[in-house]
Amino acid sequence: MSLNSPNSSFLQALLLPPDLTEEACTRATSELILLAIKEQPDSVSLKDIHEAVARYDGAAYLEPLDILPALLSYRQDAAMELIRICALHASPKEVTIVIQEAVESLQTQMSDDVNDESKEGNENEHDMMHRIICIVSLCSPAISRSKVGKRSALELCSPLLESVTLLISSVPPFETKEQGRVLITEVAHLVKSLSVWAAAVADASEQQEIRKILRELLDTTVTTCCPSIQASLAIRAAESYFPRFFVKSSAMEGWQDGENAMLQVQLALESLKCFPKAILEKPGSFSDLVYLAHSTPPVALTPSVLSDLHRLLASALQMNMVVDESLFLLFRILSEEGVIVPPTIAMSLCIIFAALASTHLDPTVRQLNLRFLSLTLSKLPPPPRIEILLMLTTNEEFPQIRGPAIGLVKEAVLEALALPPEHAYGNPFASPELLRIFGGVLFRPNPPEFFDEKKTREELSQSLELLRIADCLAFYYVLLQRDRDNKTGVRSNDNITDVQRSLLFPLRQFVNERVTGEEQPLMAVLSLQVGLDRIDSALRTLGNYGDS
Repeated sequence: MSLNSPNSSFLQALLLPPDLTEEACTRATSELILLAIKEQPDSVSLKDIHEAVARYDGAAYLEPLDILPALLSYRQDAAMELIRICALHASPKEVTIVIQEAVESLQTQMSDDVNDESKEGNENEHDMMHRIICIVSLCSPAISRSKVGKRSALELCSPLLESVTLLISSVPPFETKEQGRVLITEVAHLVKSLSVWAAAVADASEQQEIRKILRELLDTTVTTCCPSIQASLAIRAAESYFPRFFVKSSAMEGWQDGENAMLQVQLALESLKCFPKAILEKPGSFSDLVYLAHSTPPVALTPSVLSDLHRLLASALQMNMVVDESLFLLFRILSEEGVIVPPTIAMSLCIIFAALASTHLDPTVRQLNLRFLSLTLSKLPPPPRIEILLMLTTNEEFPQIRGPAIGLVKEAVLEALALPPEHAYGNPFASPELLRIFGGVLFRPNPPEFFDEKKTREELSQSLELLRIADCLAFYYVLLQRDRDNKTGVRSNDNITDVQRSLLFPLRQFVNERVTGEEQPLMAVLSLQVGLDRIDSALRTLGNYGDS
């Protein structure tokens, strides 16, 4: 490689002798970079080296085979800038060699980490992610600056891109969301750049193959890094739709950065001639769900789309993958005015929503799924709605959902009671059918012998049944107050007597025994006492019965 004489200002900036030859200047620059990476005392800083290279056109004195392997592992902005300069000015063949060796090294490291069961954690994971990001940033210039001749464009790019795709598919979870977002952005830039390059140097057949490889790289990256996006699509949409349930926003801090990363992905998809409408016609992967959820402007989702997307959405939620995007797409479909949800799909969705509302580690996700459960039920006619509510209020697999499900029953009843007579006729939620179907579930303990069981204070403090009974009391009180025309028969003497006998009398005895003890009563027990007192007051107002 022919070099100009070393710039005196460049040599002075790096504290190098003024009479160095070109070859010696290259060697000295490499040594300075390696010393700076090792953070040797009195060495020129990497930041100063980068500034000198950028200011005095020193890119010619950067030797990629000597410095890139060390720079790839050094987490500093100046290191990344020197990597980019190398990629743009150094021999593309030498840069490609560095990439291949780095990929092989990382693959070996990942394999060793998997096989070494004694390792509790990999202390080098953050460094590993940084190196992957740097490798991706090198790929586009290394490929696009290579000469197409003996090897075609496809032969030049496919081995490198396929090895990087495999590498990204194997990475462990990202240590920070910033890392995942940066990798998504870098891959999007790579895809856009190489799409333009392929259009200029490859024939139509090769362009199509290159686009497939680039799409696979983009799909793999988005799926792998999806937990890092955190754009809070579902929670932001739900907070707007259900303002009274979300007093304070639960959107992730910095969600805009995740959204910006996905805007770059959308541009990358457009460069591949992949558009949301086409993806919607044949969705087949979790990455497709991510693309549809983040499309800007939003892709039109007709009610019929639910049947096409249901299986993929259900799989994603059951596997705890692309949860935010899947919930957001479901919300967009379910919140459409006049949407009809087929009962079989509704049952499937409600089972999934109930599981997530019961067990997900994130309380915001639990709350979201409960709201989406309510939204799904509101789109159903009474028969399937009753079937699902009965399933939820008696759920053995997820007992956590039994209490919240009572609130969903209350929503259905209040909706039915508010209907004009001509629409309410025959609605079981506003008829004696309600108590016939749900009375045996809501107005007795579960298990039936619960009040007679000897439980410790700690066991009671963790009891889901006490919380469920509190929800039952709240529902009963609201029903007594709101069913002024006694459409459900809740105010009838026979029904009041049944509820007293099956729930209120034994519950009052249970509560009294624990309130009058020496220990401070549990808050859950005091809550039951308040619920009973409110019901007693309501019944006295109705003129039916005295204290329970």
